This record gives sequence, structure tokens and C-alpha cells, in this order.
Amino acid sequence: MIYIDFDRDSSEPLYIQAFNQLAKKINHNEIKGGTRLPSSRQMSKQMNVSVNTITNAYNLLVQYGYISSEERSGYYVNDITKTDENVPERKWHSDTPYTYNFSRNGSDLSVPASLKKSYKYCLKNFIEDAFSYPDYTGTYDLRKQISLMLNKTLDINCSPLQVIVGSGLETLLDSLFRIMGNDMVFGLENPAYYRIARYMRLGGRRLSYLNIETDGPTQKSLNNFNADILFLMPFHHYPMYYTMSKEQKRMILDWAGKDRYIIEYGYDMDFVYKNQSKPLFSMSQNKNVIFAGDFQRSIAPNISTAYLILPEHLVNLWQKEYYTYHSYVSKAEQEFIAEIIKNGSYYTNLKRLRKQYQNKQEHLVSCLCKHPLGQKIEIKNTDAGTTILMVPKPDISEENLIVSAHKKGVKLSYIKNALEQENPKVPLKTFILGFGELSIPEIEAGAKLLMDTWTPLLNGTL
Repeated sequence: MIYIDFDRDSSEPLYIQAFNQLAKKINHNEIKGGTRLPSSRQMSKQMNVSVNTITNAYNLLVQYGYISSEERSGYYVNDITKTDENVPERKWHSDTPYTYNFSRNGSDLSVPASLKKSYKYCLKNFIEDAFSYPDYTGTYDLRKQISLMLNKTLDINCSPLQVIVGSGLETLLDSLFRIMGNDMVFGLENPAYYRIARYMRLGGRRLSYLNIETDGPTQKSLNNFNADILFLMPFHHYPMYYTMSKEQKRMILDWAGKDRYIIEYGYDMDFVYKNQSKPLFSMSQNKNVIFAGDFQRSIAPNISTAYLILPEHLVNLWQKEYYTYHSYVSKAEQEFIAEIIKNGSYYTNLKRLRKQYQNKQEHLVSCLCKHPLGQKIEIKNTDAGTTILMVPKPDISEENLIVSAHKKGVKLSYIKNALEQENPKVPLKTFILGFGELSIPEIEAGAKLLMDTWTPLLNGTL
């Protein structure tokens, strides 16, 4: 058995520790050339770390020539004594010395066998068609499966004609604004989703910001807000992580009336742990709400396919403007997504991820609240996703808390960085803890280290 001695109190990331120790064993011939290494999943179970930790370590070993990856077979140690007798012992150092990174709103990157099987099936059966031009709104099969999926999971009724498939949300929004008018005022919640806020600023859009509170927009904030299109994330807002209530949705629709549009982005729509109300698209009766979605959280971060569901009166405008265009998404990727929705493996994977994320969240909240310092923090917005909010109660600057955590190897982010303008309703000392990429042992150890680090600060003894 290959053993890795992880130092969980070290500031060096676990995957770097794994890489350095395995590289040393190979250099010293403790692991001989030709040896087949355990799979990432097997090794992660043996060492009680996440699959991502081992996968990242293996990728570095491949990059530096210690091992080779053979398709459908695994990882094999290269015989470096034969290829170069004077290979120096190489030690790789991370540029970001964080042992526990809670700052990323990441996803589980392991790929279940059912998705791999579907991908191989598509490559085998659609290879002749994979290199042809797809329809300018996406393949019909994918648009049909998306409409069926939304009806099944969110009670959204739409036809395949209303589904527009494109490469990334930003590309689709660009095309949408072209037919709606580039001079329209675009509304964003504040704090804002950095990806869309940055895209809008770079595009020179006219922007208006809707100040929200910890649990979302209020009637008072809407009374003084003006925009032609409002971009919302009602399932799980980033970065406040609230889930919008039915009353808030009705309030938004009343504000929009007949003359304004709403873009409802389905961020984390598959990872809401408590009962949720109908989407805005359904509540508006298919009139002035545009639904937007993608598969980066539900399948993999590198899946570029995104989609819009247009109200019927915008479909004709889109067809008239773009009928000579081609979709920027590869046909192979579209066929793969359509296939996994059709054969059910998409839903099976969602169920797996939902259970896994909810379990991780419960462990994180439990570790924080059961710590002796637990009564001095407040946990908020745990209804969905792979992130929670934590607000320390004592009056200590967020900079001091951030710096002390980072010095101990715990990386955090906080709300202040997401503010587009001043918002007195949002407490600046609100920290964002993401747990999607971390294993449960890493979550428990990281939470304990964070709370131990903050103990003297929050107790006023430092």
C-alpha cells in the first residue's frame, strides 16, 4: 500500500503534499517504474482526503514526468532511472499557500460512471454527425430535452421553439440585447454576481443597481429603482445566497409590470434543499420573464452550453435576426447533454450531488456552531447551494479576521468585495464559506482551524 503522511496543520495544500511525497518515493525507487498507482478514488478513500486532492497531485506528477496516464487503464510510474540517471528531486510549491480554501463556490469534480458511459455512447453513435453545423438555436433534440427537463423539475411550460442554446451565458445575453435594444438600462442586484457585473461594465452597458438586504430585495428598495431589464438569481443569489420567497417574486413582477423585462438566472436551481415557490417565468405566464440556465454546476464547470427560454413574442425577433447564424456550441456536447437528460443519468447525478452537498453543509454548520466560540457567530442562508454565510457578532474589523485566517492557511472571501456601490443594508463583516470542492474531513479540520484562529480576536484577548 502506498502511504502519504498528510500534515493537516501545515499551510501547504494537501495535493502539493501528496505530489511532493509521491515524487520523493519515485525518485528514491520506493515506488518502482511500471507500478500501477491506485485510482484517485481508491487513494482518496485510503488517505481520507477528497478525490480532487489526489487527482490534482496525479496531474502534477504527469506534468513533471513522474507518471503516465493510460486511457481506460490508469496511472503508471515512469522508470526515470532508465530515461535519465541524474533526474533531480523536484519539489513543487503552490503560489497560494492555503490548506483549506473556503473562498471558492466550487463543485464536486468527480465524474460518475453513468456520465462517462453516455459520453462514450455519443462519440460512438453520433461521430458522423458531430462535425456538421448545428441549428442556429441549438439542436432540436437538446432543445426538446431542456424543455422537458424544466417542466419536470421546475414546472416551467415551454416549447422547444422557445429554447435558445448558445456558448455561455454572456454570449447569449449579447445576442439578446441586440434584438431588444443596446440602449436599455440593465439592472443588477447589489451585491452583484461578479461574472455578470464585470461583463456588463466591459460592454459599456448603462447600469442601475438594486440594493438588497441579507434575505433579498424589499419593496422600499424597489420603489426608488429604475431599469429596463433586471437580472435576478432567485433560486440562490450570488453572493448573498438567499432563496427568493413567493412574496418577493410577486413584488418583483408587480414592479416589472408590462413595460420591463426580468432575466431569471437559474443559478443553483438544482440544489435548493427546501421547498421553493414557482419560478418567475411560470408566475409571469410567459410574458416578460426570460429564463436563463447552464450546466456548469449540474454537470461540470467546463461545459460551455447555456440556454435562454424566451417569451413567445421574442422568439420571432430572434429567428428574424439570427436565422443565418450557426450555434457556437459543439454538436457533440449538445448530443451528450441531450442523451444524459433522456436516459435519466442527469437526474441521477443531480440526486447524488444534492445529497452530497447537503451532507457537507450540515457538517460545516455543525462544526462551526458546536465550537466553544459558536455562540459568537451567526450562520445565514443555508437553503441551497454549496456556500453559507457567516457573520461574527463581536465588533471586529473584517480585515483583521480575514488576515488572521489567511495567515493560518484558511482562505475566505467576504461580501465587501462584491459590492458595486455602497449598500448600508448589507453588513460588511459577512464571510462567504464555500464547501463544494472540499471533503468532509477537510471541512471539519478547516472549520476547527478557523474558529481556533479567531478565538482570541472574538474573545477580545488579542
